[in-house]
Amino acid sequence: MANRTFSIRTKLVLLVIGAISLAEIFVITFTAWQEASRYAISRPQALFSVARIIASTSANAAATRDVSLAQAAMRGMGEINGLVYVGLNLPDGETLADFGATEQLASDLVLINPEQKITMSDILGSRTIEVQVPVILAGQQIGLLRLIGDTRDLPGIVWSAVQNALLGGAAALVIAILIALKLQGAITRPLIRLAGAMAQIKAKHDYRITLKTESNDEVGLLVEGFNGMLADIHERDERLARHRERLEQDVADRTADYQRAASEAMAADRAKSDFLATMSHEIRTPMNGILVMAELLAGSEMPERARKQAEVIARSGASLLAIINDILDLSKIEAGKLDVEHLEVSPFEAVDTVLRLFADRAYTKKLDLTAKLDLPRNTRVDADPTRLGQVLGNLVNNALKFTEKGGVTIHVQQDGKDRVRFSVIDTGIGIAEDKLGTIFEAFSQADQTTTRQFGGTGLGLTIARRLVTAMGGEIAVTSKPGTGTNFHFSLPLTQASSDTDWARWSSRNAATPRAVISLDGEQTQDALAHYLKRAGFAVEAVAADMLDSRAHGAQLVIAAMDRLSGRSRLEPGASGAIVAIGFAEERPEGLLATRRADCVLTRPVSAFEINDIVTRLVEGRPLSEETRGTEQRDNATPSFRGLKVLVADDAEVNREVADAALRRLGITADFVEDGRQAVDAVLKTRYDLVLMDGSMPELDGFDATREIRAAELGGGRDRTPIVALTAHVIGTAADAWREAGMDGVLHKPFTLARLAEIIATHARGDHALPEEQAVTESEAGATQLDLVVLEDLLKMAGGAVPVVDRIVGLYETQSADRIAELREAVASENVERLGRVAHALKSMSFNVGARTIAETAARFERIAREEQALVDLAEIDRLQEDRGTVMRAIGDWRSRL
Repeated sequence: MANRTFSIRTKLVLLVIGAISLAEIFVITFTAWQEASRYAISRPQALFSVARIIASTSANAAATRDVSLAQAAMRGMGEINGLVYVGLNLPDGETLADFGATEQLASDLVLINPEQKITMSDILGSRTIEVQVPVILAGQQIGLLRLIGDTRDLPGIVWSAVQNALLGGAAALVIAILIALKLQGAITRPLIRLAGAMAQIKAKHDYRITLKTESNDEVGLLVEGFNGMLADIHERDERLARHRERLEQDVADRTADYQRAASEAMAADRAKSDFLATMSHEIRTPMNGILVMAELLAGSEMPERARKQAEVIARSGASLLAIINDILDLSKIEAGKLDVEHLEVSPFEAVDTVLRLFADRAYTKKLDLTAKLDLPRNTRVDADPTRLGQVLGNLVNNALKFTEKGGVTIHVQQDGKDRVRFSVIDTGIGIAEDKLGTIFEAFSQADQTTTRQFGGTGLGLTIARRLVTAMGGEIAVTSKPGTGTNFHFSLPLTQASSDTDWARWSSRNAATPRAVISLDGEQTQDALAHYLKRAGFAVEAVAADMLDSRAHGAQLVIAAMDRLSGRSRLEPGASGAIVAIGFAEERPEGLLATRRADCVLTRPVSAFEINDIVTRLVEGRPLSEETRGTEQRDNATPSFRGLKVLVADDAEVNREVADAALRRLGITADFVEDGRQAVDAVLKTRYDLVLMDGSMPELDGFDATREIRAAELGGGRDRTPIVALTAHVIGTAADAWREAGMDGVLHKPFTLARLAEIIATHARGDHALPEEQAVTESEAGATQLDLVVLEDLLKMAGGAVPVVDRIVGLYETQSADRIAELREAVASENVERLGRVAHALKSMSFNVGARTIAETAARFERIAREEQALVDLAEIDRLQEDRGTVMRAIGDWRSRL
């Protein structure tokens, strides 16, 4: 239904009617209430008066118990309106005489006292009113008179009053309407004219109209205000008209200004990016020669003092490179160009890599560096493995930098049901509470004196926070000055298993095994105690002077290397074992040779190494063999003898650096000076890998790669792996390698480890071994093993056979795990996992000379990543057989040492 619109005149009349009606309703209600209240007072009083009269006339009848006399006294009641019953009761309760009849409810009023108060609700809820009056004769009560009257006359009384009020109200309403009709014209006429003027303005948009003011009341003020508003609108229209005349020119001028500002901002941004890209390239190119040559120099045979000087050069260059990388990472983050992968990452591998990276730094500062992981060993988190390592490395680096005594612990534990919490806890100088809010800001440090004392740019924590956020986490810090700092963040949990995959002491043994720990570092001691308690040991930490006495009868003794070297072998018990813990620089051969220890672990100790020791103890196997963790990696330099590599670089220094680095990896490379020569060389010779500089004269490396790819496509040639060798890490040139069709990128400056990783990842895997090497393998009885790699590992370890045993042991365990994962990936049809696991198996196999396994794994990786296909399970079975052959060949080689 459409809304009905009333005129002001009608509304005024309706308002008067409504007001009078509301007033009438109030008057009627008040009148009815007043009449009812008056009735509640007068009716009981009248009944008590009649009851006293009858009681007085009935006194003799009650005294003589004369029924007829009593009835004669009551007979006159019938003449009284509203009385329905009267009765005379004797003192014993017997009714002497009564007249009339009625029905009483439990809620009906019964009054025995004339002064008794009666409420409105009482009178309205009662059909009758009973009054009781004593019958008195000669001052004594000889009976009780009960008189009952009804309230049927109450509605009539109230209605009569209401009728009178209605008549009065109707008369008042008629008079009010007549007055309203008479006076409304004086009010509505100005308003009607005002409404008409507004309608005219709406139709014609003529704001020059004015109305005449006829009164000084509110309506007159309204008319004056309306006239003033029209004058203002008219003035505004004139201003707008004048503004429109010059608006187009103003818009054109402003647009030109904005375009100039935008162009200048874009030019400034491009200049900034170009500057950063150019400076990065110019700085990183000479640093490539400094770092690689320093690394090669430090690893060569030379006097100890000179070697330390070379190591200082390498460390200083690495620190400078870290600062440059921090600045570039921040630039990438601010530009939104820093990509983060989301993969399933093992927290154990990530933490162990960081511990190994900073082990030397901790040893130099005499700090205790360790990790405590409260997780099942197969736990995985959703993260970018490189960026996770960068964040952990940044936090550990800061912790070591600001800690002078004590140590640093990486604590990893489950955080709720679906997250894993990483904490880096130190015992350093701490951070003041008022500085915690700014600690993650760029170029900010808790105290400016720390920059002078400890160095740094203040960018590391900013980058760490951005990276953690990009991986789906949030980083925070708690600290107390003088006590230490705790940086912690959490990442999503993607895979978890029960904690039963750790070795535990057999429940069949009646007594709980006992372990004694005697170490200098409180952090490492706490971590070892945690792992051993999880394995079912009763752990006791003792001081050095208590080691002999407390070790007796213990199943396991773990002590610092220096606490064992100066004494005879301990006797922990018939089934006990002694484990020495020290730093790699402390040379464990003496302890093993004198049998003061069954095995030696180097700091930092991993959970997997302790698990391996427990496994051997539970299984009753001796610890005389080198104990190894099942998830660790060694950083020994691999060998790639037989690979045919081409290096294209126009800088003579860069060619010399590349030549030295490749020779260290067992490769004698070919070199060209520009892109044109590189194209000609690739088309003439089959190379296993090409390292191509991007910026070269004649033809740059990117265009050269395009020509090579076109020739391969047109001539049906096999694809040649090409890796960009460039110092460009930001700017358009940083991604040019991908657009040109290259397979990967190696940024300058690079390390031997990074170069080896690139070669293992991208080089062809089906090249032939050199003839002399094949002879050596034939002599060894294992054609699938490159013994030269093992010999190089032995040389790089300084002839320390236990170190090589450790590497081989790692490979034995890890390769078995990776082959099992390959089976799982094929069974679950997970192509992405197949490629990832095959890549890991390929890299580790190259590092120990298991070339056939590495080539097969490389083929698996290529099938998974390029063809997006799975391999047959029968091929994995053959790979498993090849692994057995390789391990037997390694055992034969080891037995001849």
